Amino acid sequence: MIKNIPNKMSDQELIKYIAQVCPRRIDFLYLRMDFRNGCNVGYAFVNFITVADLLTFAKARLSKRWNMFQSEKVLHMSYANVQGKESLVDKFKNSSIMDEREAWRPKIFYSSGPKEGLPEEFPAPTHIGRKERSSFNRGALFGTNVHGRNGNFNSQPDPNGQCFGRRGPRRANRYPTDA
Repeated sequence: MIKNIPNKMSDQELIKYIAQVCPRRIDFLYLRMDFRNGCNVGYAFVNFITVADLLTFAKARLSKRWNMFQSEKVLHMSYANVQGKESLVDKFKNSSIMDEREAWRPKIFYSSGPKEGLPEEFPAPTHIGRKERSSFNRGALFGTNVHGRNGNFNSQPDPNGQCFGRRGPRRANRYPTDA
């Protein structure tokens, strides 16, 4: 995981930044975005093809200023809970993030062969129920987002007196104001 990324940086700019040190040596990249303001949240999941590639990048960039976007941030790295291209693809292919803008989705790249390091098509979801749950949970957490989906979080009660939060339906007027 690469941390302390300048918030204005795009996924393509991050790919170019990594390629300055290790061209075509990553096979997964997901720059986490804030859907409300369109900026990244400061970290990315990146899988280098080999440990040697990771070490090369770390030696060149770790603890150094980004010197971009007038940012004073210093690049940090850490291990993520999910490791390896296959595991990362499994984690994200059934996620609602795959319904977002192309630029905000995880990216995969060929890990070997003549196309090594070039973009690869992301696999289709295999568990539709999981993806639907992910979409519902995202809506519940963020409410109406920039794409107009409504998760009903903190929304007005529906005609049946229900509103929906992260834990499902609840009574709209838990504390009535009129006695």
